Amino acid sequence: MLKHLSTQEGQIFIFGLFALLAYLASIISTYFISVEDANSLLIITVTNFIFGRAAGISYGLSVDFSEALIIVINIVIELITVMIIYPLFVYSWKRSLKISALHNFFSKVKALRLKYSDFFEKYGKYGLFVFVWFPFWMTGPVVGAIIGFLIGLKHYHTMFIVSFGTSLAIVVWTYFLKEIMLLLTHISEYAPYILLALFIAIAVFFRFIKNEK
Repeated sequence: MLKHLSTQEGQIFIFGLFALLAYLASIISTYFISVEDANSLLIITVTNFIFGRAAGISYGLSVDFSEALIIVINIVIELITVMIIYPLFVYSWKRSLKISALHNFFSKVKALRLKYSDFFEKYGKYGLFVFVWFPFWMTGPVVGAIIGFLIGLKHYHTMFIVSFGTSLAIVVWTYFLKEIMLLLTHISEYAPYILLALFIAIAVFFRFIKNEK
């Protein structure tokens, strides 16, 4: 096990674990200041992880968090997820570990890599950046990081591209959704919750219903 952790992917994994512990500690610490804010942080985290960044950002806006805080929270959540799952895929690829729980997800990413093989062969790391930044299902940072590995990019190059693309995407999403919510609030005071429910419904459709067909 120590041999695996001494590799570059192992270092990424360790950093991801420490970042996760620090993030959880910050949420726990927030409970001593404001239970309401701490609960909101926890809900944003779970919402982003399960239903995607659009839902996480929408919830943050619905509870009146500042744009800067929403951006930072969602970036941290997504990058921690990448730093933990990406090394697990590399270990699985090298047959160092067998991770049954993630087998189906990894298989779908490999299929996606084959589907867009011409695109990635032509544009390489620039294509990966666009793929991570583009706001469609199955184009997020975790999938992008794994595809970066599959097209032969070095670990830290992949992490840099994915981090930059993810951060830019979250900034764009945050301000875009804020403007949408401002427009919709003129129609209904429940607009933020309706928008949140819409993103959750879309995520449920693509993640659970469509995948079962």
